[in-house]
Amino acid sequence: TNVPNGGTLIAASVHWPPRPQTPSFIMGRPRLFTALFLSLQSPWASGNTATDNGRDAVLKVDTYEWLGGRNIVLSSQHMPADHDDDHQGGKAKGKKGRRMDAEDAEEHPLVDALWDRPAWRDHVLDLKPVEGEHPCFAGFQNMINHSDRCNGWVREYPEVGGEVTFLNTGLSVNSKFTLKAVVGGLINVWLEAGATDLHEDVSIKAANIYTNQYDIGELKPAPGSNSWMEHECKIMGSMPFMYTCSNRVNILVQKCGVENAWVMQSDYLRNFPGPATKTSPSNFDIVFYMCQDLIDANPNPYAAATTFAHELAHVIQGGFGFSFNTMTEGGATWLEGPLLNLPPRPMVYAWGFRDWNRINAAHIYANTHELNSRKFYQIHSMFLTYLSQPELLGEHSTSALQNYQTFESSNTPFGRTAYDYFLTYLGKPRPDSFTPVTIDVQDTHNAFATALLDYRVAIASQCIVNAKLRPSEARYLMPEHLRERPYWDCSSYPTYWSTSQASVDGAKADIHYGGAAVFRLAMPEGATVSLAADADTKIRTKVLASGSASSDHKAEVRELTPGQSMSFEGGARDIYVVQVNVDPEGEFFGPHDRAQLWRRSSYRCAGPCEGKAWWAGSGPGKEYPENQHSALRSPIFTLPAADAGVELALSFRAMWDLEAMTVDGSSVGTGCPSKGYDGVQVRMHVYGADSDVQDSVEVLTPSSGYGAGAAAESGLHAFGSSGLYTQSSPCSSFEGWTGSSGDDHAWTQQHFSLAAFAGKRVRFEFFFASDGSDAGEGFWVNGIKVEAGGVTVFAEGDGEDTSMTEIAFVKTVSAGSVGKYDRVPVVAGVPEGYESDKSLQKVAQTRSAAWSATWATPSRNSEAAKRRAHLGWSYSAPVMEVKTALLHPGQEACVTLQAPFKGSLDTATLFLLVDKMGVSAVSLALRSATAPHMLLGGNKALISDSHGVADPGTHRFKFNGKGPELEEGELFLACAGVGKVKTLPADNLGTLPFLHLPLTNITTAGKEGSPGATKLIVPPSLGKARAFQTTGLDPWSGHTFVLRAEFVEALAQDTGADGRSGSGFLAP
Repeated sequence: TNVPNGGTLIAASVHWPPRPQTPSFIMGRPRLFTALFLSLQSPWASGNTATDNGRDAVLKVDTYEWLGGRNIVLSSQHMPADHDDDHQGGKAKGKKGRRMDAEDAEEHPLVDALWDRPAWRDHVLDLKPVEGEHPCFAGFQNMINHSDRCNGWVREYPEVGGEVTFLNTGLSVNSKFTLKAVVGGLINVWLEAGATDLHEDVSIKAANIYTNQYDIGELKPAPGSNSWMEHECKIMGSMPFMYTCSNRVNILVQKCGVENAWVMQSDYLRNFPGPATKTSPSNFDIVFYMCQDLIDANPNPYAAATTFAHELAHVIQGGFGFSFNTMTEGGATWLEGPLLNLPPRPMVYAWGFRDWNRINAAHIYANTHELNSRKFYQIHSMFLTYLSQPELLGEHSTSALQNYQTFESSNTPFGRTAYDYFLTYLGKPRPDSFTPVTIDVQDTHNAFATALLDYRVAIASQCIVNAKLRPSEARYLMPEHLRERPYWDCSSYPTYWSTSQASVDGAKADIHYGGAAVFRLAMPEGATVSLAADADTKIRTKVLASGSASSDHKAEVRELTPGQSMSFEGGARDIYVVQVNVDPEGEFFGPHDRAQLWRRSSYRCAGPCEGKAWWAGSGPGKEYPENQHSALRSPIFTLPAADAGVELALSFRAMWDLEAMTVDGSSVGTGCPSKGYDGVQVRMHVYGADSDVQDSVEVLTPSSGYGAGAAAESGLHAFGSSGLYTQSSPCSSFEGWTGSSGDDHAWTQQHFSLAAFAGKRVRFEFFFASDGSDAGEGFWVNGIKVEAGGVTVFAEGDGEDTSMTEIAFVKTVSAGSVGKYDRVPVVAGVPEGYESDKSLQKVAQTRSAAWSATWATPSRNSEAAKRRAHLGWSYSAPVMEVKTALLHPGQEACVTLQAPFKGSLDTATLFLLVDKMGVSAVSLALRSATAPHMLLGGNKALISDSHGVADPGTHRFKFNGKGPELEEGELFLACAGVGKVKTLPADNLGTLPFLHLPLTNITTAGKEGSPGATKLIVPPSLGKARAFQTTGLDPWSGHTFVLRAEFVEALAQDTGADGRSGSGFLAP
C-alpha cells in the first residue's frame, strides 16, 4: 500500500491475479526495513487502475553501505508506485448466515456491536470461546463441535513435507506448494517449488518471531500477552475462521515478479455470509502472500514478521466488513507499531518530501504522492496512538473505532461518520446504550475537530525537552513511552527567535481540511499572542506555553478566538501556536458546493407565463445534468382548517422538456410498471404543530394526473434510484411528469387538492430526478399559489427575493439503521443535502488565520537573552528519489557543523529508520573537525537506547549544559554511531548489526571546511591501533544524515566544559 524507505531490488513488471468470481481487494502492508515493501492493489479491487494524476510513478531508492576497503557499495532500485488503496470490496455470494431477531437485540443491545465487535460477532454467529483457545481462533472448537455452521467439516492440511496446489496470486497460475513448517500449531509456512533455503529460513523465523516461539521479552508487547499474534487478536479480534472453517494462518511464499506482500479479502469471504465447504479451493482460507522477491531483497526476519502483523491486521479488519481506506491503513499501521510496543512508523519513511510543514498542512485524508507523499498512514496511525491513552479512549475502545466496519456497502463509514460517534465518549466510560449522532456541519467545536486540534498540540508538546515543563493533561500529551521521542521534526516548525526580533506580525499558513500549522516562539519573556479579528473562524487556534524553569508557572494550553489576545507571564517560555482547519463542512459535499439546478429565469417564459419562472435546467439550449435529485421547496406554513364548501388547493403553471417517455416492460419498486426514467413530482411534507421535525411526506397527484403509458404504466426509474423511497413504497411514490408537456414548449395549468392537509403545518416541493443518460432542457413552474376558497394562503412572487429554496437530495443512510447480516448500526447521520466527500473534491481548498505576537525585551543574562539557532539538516528528498545508508558497529556518520556564536549544543535529535538488527543503543559524539577527530572537551559519547527488534526512529540527545563550549565560527563534527550491540535469537547468522539512516539532500557534503561536509569514520586498519580511518568526503554523493540540533549562546556568567583534549576514536 505504501513504499517504505531503503530497499534493494524491484521487478520490472507486475502480474495481477485473474478477476475473482467474487469482489475482492488486496490489502497491502508496507514496513520499513532494509528492503522496500511495495504493496500493490489489484486494479479490479476498487475499479481504480490509475496511479496518481493518471500516470505511472516510480520511486527510486539508493542504499549506501561500507563493507570494507575504501569503497562505498551502492544498490539502486526503481520501484513502480502502488495504487491508491480502497479497502472496500463487494459482498461475496453464498448462503445466508444466522440473523439476529428482536429477542437477540434486546438481550444484547446494539451498543455491544460498536464497543465490543468481536463479542458481538460471537453472539451473532453463536460462537462460544472455550478456555485455553488462542485468541486468534477463540470459538473455533465450539463452532465445529456444537453448531451447524461448518456442518462438522474442518479444513485439513497434510503433514510437514506434503504438497497442496494453490493459486499463485502474484503470477496468476496454479502451483504446488510444500508445507515446510507448522509454527506453534497456528501458522502453516508453505513454499512454492523453486524456493531457496533463504526463503525457507526467513519465513519460518518470521513466523517464530510473530508467535514468539523464542519466548523472549523483546517480543512480548504487553503484560499478559506472550506474542505479537496473541496481543493483536486480543485487542482487534479473532481471525475470520468462521468463514473458512480452519484454525491456521497460511503463509504462501511465492514467486511474484515484484517485491510485495498482501492479503485478499475474497479468499476468506468467498461464500459470505456462509463459510467454506469441503469443495472449496485451497485459497479459500486465511492466506497471506509473501513474495520470494521480497525476501531476496530483505532477508531480515523481523521485517517479515512485522509484515505478518500488518497484513494479518487487515485480515482481522476484513472479517468485520469494510471501512474507509484511511482507517483501515491507519489501524493496521497503529497495530504494527505502538500497539505491539514497536516504534511508530517514522515520517521520513517511504516516499520523500521536501517540506515537513506542507505534510502537516495537507488534507487529513489525502493519500497521494503529490499532496502529502502518502503520509496519511503515519498521521492516522499516530492519531489512533494518541487516542489509545487510558485517559482518552483506551486501547480497546480505539480498536473498536478502527474496527467499526460493516458488510453493508451502503453503510460503509467515512471520516466523521465513524469518528464523531466514538469521540463523543473521549475521556468518558463506554455508554450503556446506543444513541446515534447527527453530524453537525456548523459547529467548529465538534468532537472530531477538538480531538484533531488537541492531537496536534500533543505532537507539539513532544518538542518541549524538559518533561516537567510539559502540560499535565493527557489530551495534550502523547502516550508516556513516546513523550521523549518527538514524532515531528520540531526544528521544521517556523521559529521566531526572541533575541533577534521583538514581534511577529500576521504570521499564517494555508491549511487544508484536517491539516495543521505549528509555529514556535523560542523562549520569549512576557509574550502576548493575538489572533486577527478577521481570522477564518473555521481555523481553530490553541497556544501551548511551556512551563517556566525560572518561576512556578506551569505549562498551559489556551484557545484563541478571532480578535482575542492573551499573555503568558513567568519568565522565558517556549510557546507554540497550533492551528487546525476544522471546517465542519470540510469533508462533506453540501448544498453550497453543488451547481444550482433551480433558478429564476425569463427563458421560455411566454404566453400564460408571467415575469420569470422557476426553471430546473443547465442553461438555454443545454440539457439538464445527469443523476440529479433536487427539489424546489416552499417554506413551512399552516393551512386553514377544513371548511365545508371551501376548496383548499395548490395551483401553478408548468412546462417540461424531459427525457422521452419509454415503456420498455421494466418496473420500479416492487412490480410498479415503468413509463420512463427522468421526471418531476410534487410532494407534501407534514410537520407537527410545534415542531419542524417532519412527520410524513406524501406524493401529490394532480387533478389531471401525471400521465401514463398505454397499459397504465406510471413509474419513473429516477425516483426509484433517488434513495427517498424503498422497494416496498407504493407505486404512487414513483409517479411524476416525464417526456414533454406538449409541442413547442406548451404551458399547462396544474391543480392539486389539499383537502387532506387542512389545518396542518406543511411545506410542498417540486422534486426533480434524472438518471445517467438522455435529457432535455428541464422543467419550468410559474404562478405558484395556495388558495382556500379564492383567498390566497401562500403565493410565490415574481421578484428575485423569493421564499422558495432549493434542496439537493443525496443518498445517505439513516443514523441508527442496522446492517442486514452483521447487525451493526450506523452510528452517525448527515444533514439533508450533505454527503461525505469520498472523492476529495474539496482537497485543494485551504484556509488561514493570521496571528501576531509581541514580547518584552529580555532581562540581562536571563534565559530569554540567550541567542539560539538550529544546526544540521532536516529531512528533504524528492518524492520519487530517496537515499538511505546502513551503519555498522565501529562506523560513525559525521557531519560538519559550525557554531553561529559562542555557546554549546543544548539538544540534538537524530532521525533513523526503524530497520535495524543486533543494535541496542545509538551514540552521538562531538568531535574535532580536524584529524584525528578527537572527542571534544573530554566528553564521552552520549547514548540513547534502542531496545527491541526495531529502532525508535528518533533519538533526542540532551547535553544538560555539559556539552563542549565552542567559539563563534568554530567547526566541529557531530557523529552518529552504533552505541551498543545485542544479539537476539532470530538474528540472521553472519549478518553485521546495523542501523539504517535516511539521507537528506545537501550541496556542501563534499566541501571540506564547510558546514555540511560529511564523512564516514570506519574501524582502523589492522596494525594501526587507536588510529582512525575515513572513507573520504561525501560518502553518499551529495547527501548527509538527518540530525537537527539547537545551539544556545553562552553568556558571561555561564560556565561549561572547555579544552580540546579527547580520547580519540570511539570504540564500539
